[in-house]
Amino acid sequence: MKILLLEDNQEKRETIREAVLEVVPGAKIDYAMNWFDYSRQIVATEFDLILLDLLVPRSARDSRVEDHRAQLVETTRDYDSKSFRTPAIVLTEYLAQSEECFPSFNNVDITVISFDLQGEWKEALRLKILAARPKPKFEFIIFCALEIEVGAYEKTVESFGKLQTISGLLCREVLIANREGVIVQASRMGLVTGAVTASLAIERFEPRLVCMSGICGGAPQQAAIYDLLITDVCHQHDVGKWSDEGFKSEHYDVQIDNGVRNKLEELRADKAMHRLIAENLGVKSSEYPAGVDEVAPKQLIVPTSSGSAVIAEEGKTDSLSVGQRKLAGFDMEVFAIYEAARLAAGKPSFFAVKSVVDDGDKNKGDRFHRVGSLLSARFVTEAIRRGIVDV
Repeated sequence: MKILLLEDNQEKRETIREAVLEVVPGAKIDYAMNWFDYSRQIVATEFDLILLDLLVPRSARDSRVEDHRAQLVETTRDYDSKSFRTPAIVLTEYLAQSEECFPSFNNVDITVISFDLQGEWKEALRLKILAARPKPKFEFIIFCALEIEVGAYEKTVESFGKLQTISGLLCREVLIANREGVIVQASRMGLVTGAVTASLAIERFEPRLVCMSGICGGAPQQAAIYDLLITDVCHQHDVGKWSDEGFKSEHYDVQIDNGVRNKLEELRADKAMHRLIAENLGVKSSEYPAGVDEVAPKQLIVPTSSGSAVIAEEGKTDSLSVGQRKLAGFDMEVFAIYEAARLAAGKPSFFAVKSVVDDGDKNKGDRFHRVGSLLSARFVTEAIRRGIVDV
């Protein structure tokens, strides 16, 4: 949040600054000590909130304190000013002297608050700050369904923020290659929660890129444990109709943009990318699949499928693959993320990559989850570093 504070009294200025930072700790506060500097700053810069006193010097060269009530509306609401729409708050100790100006102030969203040493003004200021706080925006959103998938990013990004609620969503702010993004963790697994969470996040954060990482099941004939499945087209396998003849599925799918696909093809063709993703994983003996002594995942751009239920039945993946010759993986959220991004007003780019940690049979477990989460997080991080946001 960017705030302009016009106040020449150092003690009062510091008191107001502390009150602002109590409400928005990360607020950026610019200062003006006189009316000339104030007028110049609001013309040149768009602020989220303006805080000001009316009795301040005219300029740095003229220290005489003047009452600027008469010029306030004209100066603050000048159409040439980048801040002419910005909410403004007058914090004054001389409330009675300003009463005749209240109607003209109120008409242009300038609020007067009585500044007193008892601090009663702080609550009124707090409410105004919260109302003026801009909607947070991020260049990219990374969706994860599990806490272990979110935690994998702590080792891959430049800055891994604390867990916090932003606009009603459970988030961690992250920094990748000086790009500000957010990891959003769904409150539970599944298509419905995934769709609702993704739709809300995309609407509120207005990202350029939406992506998902994590772990999934794989079709044994198409993918091995730890292979990275980059979803080219995602199907929903549990939508259709039950009848006396059994279940007949409807064919719903969402495909990634061709430009995004081309960029992903470039990335997977880069041998350095493969090395970065697979090195220094700290794999424990229990995390190696049977008969394997090295983690060297393939990066596959393939069709995958999503459904609302976990697949843990031997042979079930084979039945779901009927009619989909190259269907390689199964999860519970990717279709929802893709569909939310496809329908979003802002039309962000989107892709998902998940690491295979089981083959959907009755022997499902969590022994491969840590490494799988880290592999997919590394791929997404490197893709963002290498410019997929700009596609």
